[in-house]
Amino acid sequence: MTAAIPETVIVIAARGWAGGTAAALRTLVERLVRSGTETAMVADAQEAAKALIDDEGAVVMIDVEDAARGAISIDEAAARIAEVARQVPDAAPVAVAQRPSVGLVIACQRAGAVDFVDLGSESFEVTAKALALASARRGDTGAQRRAVGQLREMIEDMLKDLVKTERRSIDLEKQLAAKHGRKTDLASDVDGERAPVVMVVEDDRDVADHLVDHLEEAGLTTFAFVTGEEAVLHAERMSQRGAALDLVLVDIGLPGIDGLEVVRRLRKERPTLAAFLITGYSDPNLTARAADLGVVGFVLKPFDDIKAFIGRVQAEAAAAMTRTRDHGYLQRIKTRHERVLGQYRLLLAEIERERER
Repeated sequence: MTAAIPETVIVIAARGWAGGTAAALRTLVERLVRSGTETAMVADAQEAAKALIDDEGAVVMIDVEDAARGAISIDEAAARIAEVARQVPDAAPVAVAQRPSVGLVIACQRAGAVDFVDLGSESFEVTAKALALASARRGDTGAQRRAVGQLREMIEDMLKDLVKTERRSIDLEKQLAAKHGRKTDLASDVDGERAPVVMVVEDDRDVADHLVDHLEEAGLTTFAFVTGEEAVLHAERMSQRGAALDLVLVDIGLPGIDGLEVVRRLRKERPTLAAFLITGYSDPNLTARAADLGVVGFVLKPFDDIKAFIGRVQAEAAAAMTRTRDHGYLQRIKTRHERVLGQYRLLLAEIERERER
């Protein structure tokens, strides 16, 4: 009995259609069409990925031989499979070739193929079973992906509720403190009424003062340092007392540790910190390295439009302040729960000791 074939099969064909694998593949496609399967021929992984995303019930069959120029290398064959799997993680591709070597089969399966069909010796029924397996595998993987997505949404909703609760708790603490004429010991990073806090690290004092004047005029609390070492040390002290820091504006060419190293060290303790780099030149390599550190923008010296730039910094600092506060709320929640769990463990230990007496 022939296995249930998927309603849609996407075929990534080799570049040639004469002889060899191409002839056998064409025969297979004709048989699929006669059996009622909708078959779409595509040229590459990108087209296949689009088709698979549009149709969650479709499966993909990949020709890993090129009849126009002879067999391709094992590495290239595996790359065809891996590219589809990269673009559509639940693709569950089936590889096809004519009398493949053991090495080719193993390489394709390691790259993500769920099955391998030898068009030179295996029957249509075997191919149908391989396609049915791919369909089932894709369905299972898709269901798992949706379940993980739903779980992620539930966790995010729970965290949002916890953050809202923490905000109300902080507001209540402040109200009670104000009622009794006391100061709160709240860290400034969770203070919803504060201004965004920006640190400027620039070894040219005139440039630093120029930036500080404009930033403070825009309503941002600003600190300035002329070396990266001073900035990192001050940031560590701020972190120890719970002081907020939302954005750093740092010159890439500092004496001592450079701007990228400053950002790296600051973000180690403050993962939500936004950063702008000041540079005197445009460098694609610098842009790539900076992106890995969460740098959100660049400014070239001399400043062409300081007001426009300050507006960008102001917007990024405000967004970073929200992330800083949310991170602070979660840290408070984590600390409170750890304290409760610690008390619970102590209570259990005391109970166990009483039982042993």
